[in-house]
Amino acid sequence: MSAEKHITGIPEVNDLASELQEKKLQLHWLLQISKAINYNFSTKQLLDVYEHVLHSQLKVERLALLIHEHQWKCALLYGTDKGFQDFDLEKILDELNSLHNLETEKELWIKCFDTIIPVFHKDRILAYALVGGMNNTSIPRKNELVPFIQTITNLIVVAIENNIVSEEKIRQAGIKKELELAAQMQNMLFPVSLPRNEKYELHATYLPHQEVGGDYYDYIPVSDDEFVFCMADVSGKGIPAALLMSNFQANLHAYVMHNATLTELVKQLNANVFNSAKGEKFITFFIGRYHAKSRELQYINAGHNPPFLLHDKVVYMLNEGCTGLGMFEELPFINTGKVFIPVNALIHCYTDGVIEVEDNEGTEFGLERLREFLISKMNVENIEDAQKQLVNRLFAYKQNRSYTDDITLLSCRFGDK
Repeated sequence: MSAEKHITGIPEVNDLASELQEKKLQLHWLLQISKAINYNFSTKQLLDVYEHVLHSQLKVERLALLIHEHQWKCALLYGTDKGFQDFDLEKILDELNSLHNLETEKELWIKCFDTIIPVFHKDRILAYALVGGMNNTSIPRKNELVPFIQTITNLIVVAIENNIVSEEKIRQAGIKKELELAAQMQNMLFPVSLPRNEKYELHATYLPHQEVGGDYYDYIPVSDDEFVFCMADVSGKGIPAALLMSNFQANLHAYVMHNATLTELVKQLNANVFNSAKGEKFITFFIGRYHAKSRELQYINAGHNPPFLLHDKVVYMLNEGCTGLGMFEELPFINTGKVFIPVNALIHCYTDGVIEVEDNEGTEFGLERLREFLISKMNVENIEDAQKQLVNRLFAYKQNRSYTDDITLLSCRFGDK
């Protein structure tokens, strides 16, 4: 009897030894995967480790790992010549819940596999492991093999997801750095200081909608009695707009001293913008050239919001000019405006972000409200205070809405000298 017990007990001992060996191997493979994760392996390296464990160690014959990275894609595939390039994975995976008998499915891709293992993070599915050919694996019991595959798949997929998040953070940090540099570059376009003397006083306000805007203003002294001032707005925002405006500012400064007339200057600027932007962007631009002794202002308005010239409750819109710069290879027409500037007259330049501020009902602030506000502040001695009051008025008007564009103001009061 004792011998009989001993003989019948041999398979039980062998089974225990085999099961123990399987557990050791599972633990070993889990440690290897954990090391790969702790060593911050790349996504490709993680997939190589995952394939090695399933294919070389577990002897799983076929695998397709489908991962969701913005959209579903096949991250790893082996053991079958059925690719996923011609399949709509979004549609296929939506249909998985309706599958009842995989062997009756018409789609050939599904016949390559006999087990679908989902990978969850909370309530969200991160991946599917489609597994086939598990009859001769090193873990023969399917009730142990499938949970183990699910465990290591979960580890690998979560690590890949962390890699994606980390790469996205690095990308966003790079974008942020680029935006900071572009913002610094843009700030360098603006004049360091604006004049305030008996002849004239200038003040500007710039409120970018994003880190990098497409607005620009400038003041360029030409002689003791003459200066140029301007305002511009490039279509589009962000780094491309800042780069185009930077190029525009450099050309303006280079040309302004060497052109006898504003017409010649604007023609050259238009050619530069058209060549730089290839017709994909354009710049609205207002430029004025003021001579203090003659009190004459010459100006060209290239499709920009017309500045207000105010004096003694008389309002004059400076709208003579041409189309926006860069719209056409050659400007179809250019008109130069000429006006006499009375003592204590005011000129207010602005970009379209001012009049396009919307209230909660979506009604724009508009040109008429701006006109009424400027008339009410015509006798304000300090133009800086007038601009602050306008900004406060715009802030109150928009209520809970956000600004949709840059807000730029440039004002000039002309003295009696």
